[in-house]
Amino acid sequence: MDRREWMGAALGTALLAGPGSAGARAAGAPAAGSAGVDPVKLYRKLHFRSDDGLAFWWLQGPKIGQVGATLTPLFTNSVGTIQRVRQLPDGGFEVTQLEMVFALDLETGAPLAEWRNPYTGESLPIRFRPLGPTTIRYRPDNSRVLPTEIGGAPLESRATTHPPLIVGDDVFVRDESIARVMSPGRTTPFEVNDIATYHGSLANLVDPAVTMGEATVFFAEVTGWQRWMNMGDRPGSLTSRLVGRKVRRYADLPESWRARLAQLAPDIAADPVAALDRPAAKFDR
Repeated sequence: MDRREWMGAALGTALLAGPGSAGARAAGAPAAGSAGVDPVKLYRKLHFRSDDGLAFWWLQGPKIGQVGATLTPLFTNSVGTIQRVRQLPDGGFEVTQLEMVFALDLETGAPLAEWRNPYTGESLPIRFRPLGPTTIRYRPDNSRVLPTEIGGAPLESRATTHPPLIVGDDVFVRDESIARVMSPGRTTPFEVNDIATYHGSLANLVDPAVTMGEATVFFAEVTGWQRWMNMGDRPGSLTSRLVGRKVRRYADLPESWRARLAQLAPDIAADPVAALDRPAAKFDR
């Protein structure tokens, strides 16, 4: 199976996790109720970190098929993402990200080696293929320099980060992304529509001693069928509904996810940070 779904995005999380705005209101724009809050720094602390260093995200939830208004849960996606943040001389920053996704049984949570397509009755092997590593640059106002390719495939994308919603100590930031990837061998582009809502604590995010804020996320996605599913020209789409959290260490990612990575990619599991310097995996959806 190909990726998630990051993070994902999102074309997971490498293409779509933590997008800055492009051609829309910048992520650093102020919001009502945010007097005295630096929205640029708040965004960086919530999504990533405001200094150089590593961050890790996990997400989990169902991948669902949709035909008309009928939803059919297919399997559970378990996602782990490794991020390296570097500050740039111009006041911006860059994020290098690697995302890895595993498919789990909906009922038992056990890793799947193959998956039975409920639409066709066909049993298909699950393929492990990381997404990335990919490096995205952010300008000083947190708007993104949008990529034009991913994993060797041409890419058209648009990303918008909405102003933060602050209610008491709760901070919510909503990101939306649209992408079309022209993968070789496809007659039509692979299309992705993502929305991610990040949540954190205002007290935590404005604390000057904090450089990486605590954060959770709700992630939803709508895409076309993935090529490996052999759906042909059947009408319908895929959607994902995942929840997750940012953590400080690789060891803080879910134990079951780390154990699965050690089985399928022991070289990455042995030194996951070093994997950020590998060539990007080919995009195949």
